[in-house]
Amino acid sequence: MKILQINKYLKIVGGAETYMFQLSKALKELNVEVKFWGMEDSENIVNDFLGLEAKNVDYKNLSILNKATSVINTIYSKDNRQKLAKVLDKYQPDIVHIHNYNFQLTPSILPEIKKRGIKVVQTIHDSQMVCPYHRLYNFQRDQTCTKCVKGSFVNCIKDKCFDGSLFKSAVGAFESAFYHKRGFYDKYVDVYISPSEFLANLVRERIDKKIIVIPNFTEVKTDLDLDIEKEEFYLYYGRISEEKGIIDFLDHFVKTNLKLLIIGKGSLEESVINKTKDNDNIRYLGPKYGRDLFNIVKKAKYVIQPSKGFENCPMTVIESFALGVPVIGSNHSGFMDLIQNGETGYLLDFSDMESALKHLLKIDKKPTKHLKKNIDEYFKDNLSRQVHMNKIMSVYNKLTTS
Repeated sequence: MKILQINKYLKIVGGAETYMFQLSKALKELNVEVKFWGMEDSENIVNDFLGLEAKNVDYKNLSILNKATSVINTIYSKDNRQKLAKVLDKYQPDIVHIHNYNFQLTPSILPEIKKRGIKVVQTIHDSQMVCPYHRLYNFQRDQTCTKCVKGSFVNCIKDKCFDGSLFKSAVGAFESAFYHKRGFYDKYVDVYISPSEFLANLVRERIDKKIIVIPNFTEVKTDLDLDIEKEEFYLYYGRISEEKGIIDFLDHFVKTNLKLLIIGKGSLEESVINKTKDNDNIRYLGPKYGRDLFNIVKKAKYVIQPSKGFENCPMTVIESFALGVPVIGSNHSGFMDLIQNGETGYLLDFSDMESALKHLLKIDKKPTKHLKKNIDEYFKDNLSRQVHMNKIMSVYNKLTTS
């Protein structure tokens, strides 16, 4: 079987790329042939089709969006469609597995795949199909937003969801309306895979195709000592930004005598540093990755995720479970898919921080031994690599034999 993985980035930028490369590694170990196509970049991990990659586009450069030609290519890229056509004819995959492609690659590539009779699988990594901004969060109002899920994409323009910019928001809204109006997401994708029931239910509001829920998996280093004694500290790790709720949480956590470690980076790092420098029970450790990170995670009494924004399938929860660490997360979105309240962790309403803190202090007094036992069983049955790959291969096999 030959699989072509398509993603705008072919380097690690976020969770979508991490998942794609881990999935591909596991596929290769099952003797599945895998190649990749996306944007050209000197930092790319893979370079399977030199000269045929999509042109690199960086929308952080505002001058790009001010050019009419770039706006057109943001919505429909004839050049990328032609390049992919050559890749498909050269490689002739059995299945194209798509990840993130809107804006930089554009859905214009989809008909080129289908007209060759190649089956298309898409893993839904975010809410792009129901939210032009894809974050379900309005940073101008500092709150979650689902106006576009059932309503008009014009809401994106009214609320200036893209960085407070009317122009960029209009481009995003038009892109969403253009492809939904033409039924691209129903006509050109055979099977959708969602890592959470939460996200699947949102996307079902706008598409009619089958969505299979398969939670993500993680490759945590197997040489870590998971039987190490837990220490009496809580741990937040991840992006340090407004929607993650960490700043609001800190304002209340400082009132306790509990110990908290913070790991990560983001736009609000300076705020975290200022709030923690005079508090003995809170330490900011900066960003950490891989083994250095997991060696700290495995010692935590709880990993805590007070996110204000909706999450799809939080990798922090899956990684923590892989290390036998219970998670205290927000009682919404993908957290509710993964955390069994009182069994593998706890779900709290962090929109009411005073109440959440009271519950946290009660949780701190409870034993955790039964949680680890439940986590180990839940991870093995639902989140392990073997379970994940069995489900992925089942999807592939059904498509290639139908």
